[in-house]
Amino acid sequence: MGRPLLLLLVYVGAWGVLRALWPDLLRGWRRWVLLGGSVGSLVVWLVPLLAGPQVEVPAALRMFTVGWSVSAIIVLLIGSPLALLRKWVDRKNAVLAPSVPLDSDVIAPITPPPALGGMSRRTLLTHAGRAVPVFAAGTSTMGVAGGSSGFTVKSVEVRLPGLPPALDGFRIGQITDVHVGTFIDTQYLRDTVAAMNEAQVDLQVMTGDLIDDLDQLDGTMAALESCKARHGMLAVLGNHEHWRGLDEVVRAYAQSQARGGPVRLLVDSSHVIEHGGQRVRVVGVDYPMSGRSHRVKAERMLQSAEKAFQGTSPDEVILCLSHHPDFFNNAAERGARLTLAGHTHGGQVAFFGVPAFWFAFQYMLGRYRRGDHQLYVSGGTGHWLPFRLGVPPEVTVLTLRAA
Repeated sequence: MGRPLLLLLVYVGAWGVLRALWPDLLRGWRRWVLLGGSVGSLVVWLVPLLAGPQVEVPAALRMFTVGWSVSAIIVLLIGSPLALLRKWVDRKNAVLAPSVPLDSDVIAPITPPPALGGMSRRTLLTHAGRAVPVFAAGTSTMGVAGGSSGFTVKSVEVRLPGLPPALDGFRIGQITDVHVGTFIDTQYLRDTVAAMNEAQVDLQVMTGDLIDDLDQLDGTMAALESCKARHGMLAVLGNHEHWRGLDEVVRAYAQSQARGGPVRLLVDSSHVIEHGGQRVRVVGVDYPMSGRSHRVKAERMLQSAEKAFQGTSPDEVILCLSHHPDFFNNAAERGARLTLAGHTHGGQVAFFGVPAFWFAFQYMLGRYRRGDHQLYVSGGTGHWLPFRLGVPPEVTVLTLRAA
């Protein structure tokens, strides 16, 4: 019930902002449209919670609800400062409104100076305020379309100094943050694996946040097992596996491996493959469930590093899989030539390639270097909310090259 309650507060807040910025918008038939959209959106969010997951909400209604909710959030975030500024200007004008005597016989009001091209500050703010709901509707429509249009296959060339000749051209396919559940089904996941199969990668990896809806777990594992890569698929856990049902997910991975499937889960452990006579050790670490404590997160990452990197050999090339990109520092210190991560979704919004929320993570999107060690953070293959601008869902094909 947490999400509908939060959205109710957002809708009420957005209504108040619109009332301050554009009162006429909340009159007549438009008021009933806005009210009906908000109520309908809340109902769509509530149906699965009250009726259970067996009740299927049509995809079109789910997309409408996401678009409506995102629009309300944008109105609240952008419109609130404008509403407060307009209120401040109105209060300032009210203070200046009383007449001030210029001489004993003439009384003249003080008029606020024009803000721009003869337009008063209040008028300017009024026009800006009316643009907010238009901007919100347009942005949410573009974002929902971007989040629902499917994934792209992104090719990345990674040059590593001293890479053995046998690994020059070694190809890795990465999927991450698929979030099989409300908006992503198992067919979508199967399509991502098929894309890596078609690219003929040597190794496929899944770097966490595989599933949100455990009712789809069997189909999810079947989709992963369609992997045809020479060295199979290696996977690690993300925070959503911990939240949604860790035991069930780990058991499903174990059962898949016991059936002789191509998928292997690495939890603070490693797996050695041999490619062209060259040993490659792939280290996979658990997600550091630390709540809000950065100190605990760092401690748990250190514990994972000490356990997972045991038994490494000088004749091996070490690759690391981590859901959280902050593990890169630990991996680099222990000799991992390349670390692959996800978790951030690239912020899901970027302008000209720069994530809008770049400040949220130390490593947000794309490639990073630390000496001869590199990190690639995927923008994510799926999403738990279908809203993306400038960060399309991706299946990544990484090709190793000798520098």
